[in-house]
Amino acid sequence: MYFVPPNTNDERFYLRTLLAVVKGPKSYEDLRTLDGVLYPTFREACIARGLLEDDGEWRQCLLEASSMQTGAQLRNLFATLLLFCCPTKPELLWNDFRQHICDDLRYRLQCTGRQDPQAAEIFDYGLWLIEQILVKTLQKHLADFPDMPIPNHAWDTEVENPLIGEQLNYNRGHERALAEERVAQLNTEQRHAYGQIISSVESQAGRTFFLNRPGGTGKTFVYNTVCNTVRGNGWIVLCVASSGIAALLLRGGRTAHSMFKIPISLNQDSTCPISKEGRLASLIRATRLIIWDEITMQHRYAAEAVDRTCRDILGVHDRNFGGITVVFGGDFQQILPVVYKGSREDVVSASLLRSVLWTDIKVLKLTQNMRVASDPNAQAFSSWLLDIGHGRGRAADETIRLPQGMVAPDPEAFISQIYPGIRSFPHPPGDYFLDRMILAPRNSDVGDLNGRILELMSGEEEVFLSVDSVVDEAGVDDGLPGHHTFPAEFLHTLHPPGLPPGELRLKPGCPIILLRNLCPAQGLCNRTRMVVVRMSRRVLEVGLIGGEHHGERAFIPRITLTPTEGQTSFAFALKRCQFPVNLAFALTINKAQGQSVKKVGIDLRIPVFSHGQLYVALSRATNSRNVMVLLPESDRDARQTHNVVYPEVLADTVSFTVLRACYCVLTIQEGFWL
Repeated sequence: MYFVPPNTNDERFYLRTLLAVVKGPKSYEDLRTLDGVLYPTFREACIARGLLEDDGEWRQCLLEASSMQTGAQLRNLFATLLLFCCPTKPELLWNDFRQHICDDLRYRLQCTGRQDPQAAEIFDYGLWLIEQILVKTLQKHLADFPDMPIPNHAWDTEVENPLIGEQLNYNRGHERALAEERVAQLNTEQRHAYGQIISSVESQAGRTFFLNRPGGTGKTFVYNTVCNTVRGNGWIVLCVASSGIAALLLRGGRTAHSMFKIPISLNQDSTCPISKEGRLASLIRATRLIIWDEITMQHRYAAEAVDRTCRDILGVHDRNFGGITVVFGGDFQQILPVVYKGSREDVVSASLLRSVLWTDIKVLKLTQNMRVASDPNAQAFSSWLLDIGHGRGRAADETIRLPQGMVAPDPEAFISQIYPGIRSFPHPPGDYFLDRMILAPRNSDVGDLNGRILELMSGEEEVFLSVDSVVDEAGVDDGLPGHHTFPAEFLHTLHPPGLPPGELRLKPGCPIILLRNLCPAQGLCNRTRMVVVRMSRRVLEVGLIGGEHHGERAFIPRITLTPTEGQTSFAFALKRCQFPVNLAFALTINKAQGQSVKKVGIDLRIPVFSHGQLYVALSRATNSRNVMVLLPESDRDARQTHNVVYPEVLADTVSFTVLRACYCVLTIQEGFWL
């Protein structure tokens, strides 16, 4: 097929686009027909199929969504469109769809004592609710979007700062009762950690702790007990995590990036763009405690940026985090920060252990596994996992031998063991996918597995094509129109890290994973797992699985995404408009960190390549009977696979004192040289 550049705005380009995606056309009319409607031009047919990006995309998205749900789901969807899709005339979208967006608000206002609220009052209240979503998600306001109306009534007069009001919106008596009940259940290690943290909070000592714990030792229970105590006293605790999945396990949890506005691109001098006169700064000043889970997978620059910002906001420059007590949590046996094309030294250097903050951190240890207390098999499995995490028992070639019965005989048996009944109809319920997953080290292996399992699943498959384009770089590409022109079918084949596929294949009832933080307050976080309920060309209706929002419905629109700077080897900047999701029958091991399931399959035909990957994969389940591993055919009899471990980052085997100037190691235990 001859190439036609996209910047010609010629009907031949739209004809070529349709020829690449429409199957079995017999005439030009077939190409211009969709769902029984014959469109007058090839361009309009492309727009109807979602093959071009314009403001009609978002209008159609809201139109399709309003036929599925109204009220709260549409308000969240509208806020998502404002934040991530940049419509050119958002006020027109609001005027056209406000009746649907505010459909449930008349009743809500009547419940507050307003007997007959007028339409203007209802719409004003709807704008205020949308503003609250914008503030919670990315600290944005309606005034940040040109021509969007803003609420006139002071709906938040009861609380001067809604961010503080949200954090104080807990029943103190109930929180104190929960704290008393849970404190009585703490074991010796947990009680010691709890006491150290609460003592610092009560005395405002501003200490910094690191809760070092393997999986199953009850760290989330300790976090929540501490939160109950702090909130029972009427104080503010901010719960954040390095991933959306981990944040969902904490009551009121958010991702660290969304809470503190941490920049995507970080360096050793980074700070967070928080105005000292803003609401978020006032919230930080009122905070007694910050809990930051899964810090071990976060680059140390993120913690250091938040530290600098807190010192500046509170005006206390000689104390970590301006004197706020901080509890970091994590397990250095797990995956370390990802450094694009980084060496082992680069990855280790990015960890919290190499931060200037580490010298002032008090390490609190949890070692007693609470999940396996009454199961001898699970106890043995837990002990074996600790050996895996520490690199013990490895041969000279860094391989370990897997237990008998853990290795699958072939790929078909491997899939059927993890997903029995996947071919059945009606489709398995959401809990079915909540309890099981397949993991692999590489994105390409995950893609192959997802495609294979989707074919096995019953139902009609739909293909959603992205709208891809190449972004010209200002000052570099000026005066060179069309010099980056690639066929759409070529751009669809590109799979940069963090972006959804150009050809997204879905079926009703299939599991998917979210690739962006759309609305953390509603559970729509990066790595949130969901099940497809209904599909249209511009919006997906999904049911959330796992966490505090399990079973809730939400809308996912197509949004415009670009790869993170420096994360691709392309000679051009790619822009992709697509649903920010991917299939989740199989996930990369890195994306599974923080999730626990009853059954886990691990595809190691291509072995792990980074520290902690094997430990993370095997520890997603609590019993060896629920783990199935697929090895290369040549290794199945020997049951051997690689285990990559960096002993220099294991906090419970090495004592570290990191000097601010040169990060020299002063104390070495067990013969590990850094």
